[in-house]
Amino acid sequence: MRLIFFLLIATLGLYSCNNDLTTIGQDLINNGNHIEVQTTLLKETGTIKIDSFITSSGRYGSAITEMFMGRYADQYSGVTTASPCFQIVPVSQPSINFRYLLDSVTFHFKVGKNIWGDTTETATPQTFSLYRLARLPEFRTDQNDYFYNRDSIPWGDKLATVSFIPKRMIMNQVYFKLEKDTLTERMFAMMQNDDPIFRPNSNSEISYYKFINYFKGLAIQSGKDNNCLLSLEMIPDSLYMRFHYHNADQKYTYDLKLLSQRNEYQYFNVKNIPSTTYGFEALTEQTKEVKFTEHDMAIVQGLSGYMVKMVLPEPDIQSTYKTVVKAEIEIKPRVWASPEVAYPSTISVYYTNKINEIKGVAYNSTNNPITGKYIKTENNEEDRYIFDITDYYQTISRYSNSKDVRQLLLTIPNLTSSFNRMIIKDVPVLRVYYASYKTKQESFSDIEQL
Repeated sequence: MRLIFFLLIATLGLYSCNNDLTTIGQDLINNGNHIEVQTTLLKETGTIKIDSFITSSGRYGSAITEMFMGRYADQYSGVTTASPCFQIVPVSQPSINFRYLLDSVTFHFKVGKNIWGDTTETATPQTFSLYRLARLPEFRTDQNDYFYNRDSIPWGDKLATVSFIPKRMIMNQVYFKLEKDTLTERMFAMMQNDDPIFRPNSNSEISYYKFINYFKGLAIQSGKDNNCLLSLEMIPDSLYMRFHYHNADQKYTYDLKLLSQRNEYQYFNVKNIPSTTYGFEALTEQTKEVKFTEHDMAIVQGLSGYMVKMVLPEPDIQSTYKTVVKAEIEIKPRVWASPEVAYPSTISVYYTNKINEIKGVAYNSTNNPITGKYIKTENNEEDRYIFDITDYYQTISRYSNSKDVRQLLLTIPNLTSSFNRMIIKDVPVLRVYYASYKTKQESFSDIEQL
């Protein structure tokens, strides 16, 4: 089961209803009507883990703007590691005289806006190693030429290592420094000799394909003691290899920058080793589920693949004159004063089945997907997510035979590009407001009995 998010936008064909409780009286008869509130603990709640998800743009998709590197470990989601894989190319044909001498080679990267982990003054230094790829990544036709989080990286030779404290001011100044070795010296000599790999190729979709075929690409690996995940800006001015050289007193540089023309070989690998504290090691397949009641905990988290599954009860509408006028789910998350991993501001909702396939987006009405909104309070213990599912539950009341639409999956909106998470600390609550009313004939019968 592979998760292809942009193919999932399917609706239930749900229609909007009037959910304003102040208008209910227009449809009710005299005073023989009332609002009944039913509160249900959603004990059929648990954690699942999706098998895989796409981490590349494919041959013709939009360019990836962000990748991830690092390692984060805790008792909730276990150990998550991320490694980016990408290609660099010449930005112009070099013109370097034989008299020029190579001084050094550096590789520069820019950390994006997102950092997850300990970034305090006492944070542990983070160590990363830069590798050259052993070969170009291989496309698989059964994956429609996409790369997934589980696709391995063809690691080659290590080129450099860097360590730094994960503070923004420090990270803006760090870079990898490569050794002056056979590879860098040979590449510099090839520039001086005007080697064909540094010339653009007009017969290829990628101008510098000869260079890519020669150099293969780069990948960054996290140190085993790291405890931060970092985002990387995937633009040419943020990822580049720089050759520093001189002639007499004049210093020069030449850059090989991130390939932006075509980026189908760029992807990132993500691995998650589940925590045993809450039994998540049992999530070996997407069909598996760890019930909330086993450890009083469930988790939604991006990149690591965790989602929450819950099953809604059937609406209590046996009576012809009983209808759902409002329905909402309340979830209380664990909250910390200074969380290392941020909380998502919203939670997305999909409908699923007994084997936990993602069947489609759950909509309240056309173009109105269900979302859980984070409600902040003065007392952190009362913070909660509220999901308005009124229209959705009204539809279920009309088609209660279908259990699939009562089975929901919760995830963060950007599962493949964020490590944010929600940890559920209490059993979720469903509140349903029913309007019960009588027909005119029933009201007349009551009067006659009087």
